[in-house]
Amino acid sequence: MLPTRTPESHKGSYGKVLAVCGSSPYRGAAVLSVMGALRTGAGLVTLAAPECVVSAAAARVPEAIFLPDAAQERILEEVSRSEVCLLGCGLSADADTAQLAKKALDASMGVVVLDAGALCSLADDISAITAFAQSQPLIVTPHPGEMARLCRCSVEDIEKERTSCALDFALSTGAITVLKGHETLIACPDGTLYENLTGNAGLARGGSGDILAGMIAGLAAQGMSAEHAAAAGVFLHGLSADRCAARLSMQGMLPSDILTDLCNIFLEKEQKT
Repeated sequence: MLPTRTPESHKGSYGKVLAVCGSSPYRGAAVLSVMGALRTGAGLVTLAAPECVVSAAAARVPEAIFLPDAAQERILEEVSRSEVCLLGCGLSADADTAQLAKKALDASMGVVVLDAGALCSLADDISAITAFAQSQPLIVTPHPGEMARLCRCSVEDIEKERTSCALDFALSTGAITVLKGHETLIACPDGTLYENLTGNAGLARGGSGDILAGMIAGLAAQGMSAEHAAAAGVFLHGLSADRCAARLSMQGMLPSDILTDLCNIFLEKEQKT
């Protein structure tokens, strides 16, 4: 199911991701999401972010393309040219983010992955999510707190009824819903439900979700269906974390450490083919 690489391919063969991620307090979120997309195999990844975020990201991920302090019109132009738009990692859930998210949904001709601030900014206008998901693939990646905000209930309610909450949201909006947590759920608009059994408590730290969102975006950019990109991204994220914990311990591992293990998983796959 995973994308393969052919000898005659080039960077354009593996898709283009636009990541609209990161803010001054959360510069690392942009770095991690971009690294997740690149390490999963995306051909081109562009980061649109404030100059302070781009400066930090350029030092860590020189393989990316950067749009520092770009005007909204320039960002939306890039949205329309990309196979995948990843929006929200490290953004504030405010009115400006909501406006950008709505315009990005209008401009996109491909897959959109909504995470964190962008997702929460639309909690008061779920119709924007529903309208887009009727015609284009949309993946949302909430943790229980964000899911509670979207569903207008408590975190306790979400944790008690994780399966029904994820399925209900997917069915009502049309969005593929990745409800993160222990045994992350991937609920699809047709009623399909995946329960992930990889992963461990070493992922319970800031930055894990940014890498996951980037991984899902990277897989989708390479031509995987949104459903399969979400399911495979969650599985690989957890499997990489399991291997990382065996190497470094759950206590000491960092989200960025799992990317080494992700590469080793891909290496094993390539050696078998």
